[in-house]
Amino acid sequence: MGFLLETLERKLISRLFHFWSMYILYLDESGNPDNPADRHFVLGGAAIFERTTFYVGRDLDDLQRKYWPAAPPIDFHTSPIRAGSGFWRGVPQATRQDLLRDIGSVIEKSNRPGLALFAAVVEKDAQLYGDDAIRCATEQIVKRFDTFLNRRDHDHNDPQRGLLVFAESHYQQRAKVWVKDFRRLGTQWGVLNNLADIPYFAAAKESRLLQIADYVSHATFLLYERRDASLARGVISRFDQKNGILHGLVHVSPTRGVTCDCPACVSRRAPNTLGPWI
Repeated sequence: MGFLLETLERKLISRLFHFWSMYILYLDESGNPDNPADRHFVLGGAAIFERTTFYVGRDLDDLQRKYWPAAPPIDFHTSPIRAGSGFWRGVPQATRQDLLRDIGSVIEKSNRPGLALFAAVVEKDAQLYGDDAIRCATEQIVKRFDTFLNRRDHDHNDPQRGLLVFAESHYQQRAKVWVKDFRRLGTQWGVLNNLADIPYFAAAKESRLLQIADYVSHATFLLYERRDASLARGVISRFDQKNGILHGLVHVSPTRGVTCDCPACVSRRAPNTLGPWI
């Protein structure tokens, strides 16, 4: 009996110790939800444990010191780095490619389970585009993040709360309403149990963690829009997963799970495999 009480006491203390712990999900978008030229819209990013955020941000600051030690803070925005536009116009392509590989390495090597990736890929059609595509992606992301937090509690005795931080965008006021409704009314898959507060919005250029989210969303967009795995290949293993299924990556498409050979769909049909795209 004494051993049982001692065990219960340890579990209670453990839960109290973790009560205020939190994962912060940093999110950014890629692809234009209204432009027919883009077949996909992606909302993606990284859920980072609160005490891991410092180290991930420090690692990106270290990359700047490696390449530009005397420069003021530089925004590691993936699309301009790849295109060589703006600040990056005068930076050699080889340097830009090395930097992108290094950013991917920061993500891949970061603390486990202190960082987990999430992305919702919406394949647009006549019924699903614009605001509907954004809302769909947002609902997918918040539910999968909530499920991840549930799993931390149930599988690892590690109760956590979650906070959403979006990169500033033209739809942020609507996103606030959507997430508020998801918290109050639930999603199409059920209620949310672990979100601590309303979503917050910040400028990506001012946050290294949102620059990580930008990298993830752009890498995922390239993978689905152009079958270009050059960025996604190095970080695909960091998407939230269990039993070989990429729960953190979802593809919303009429053919999803039937004939689609993308990593998200393949891993659901054949766990521990990613298919030909990677």
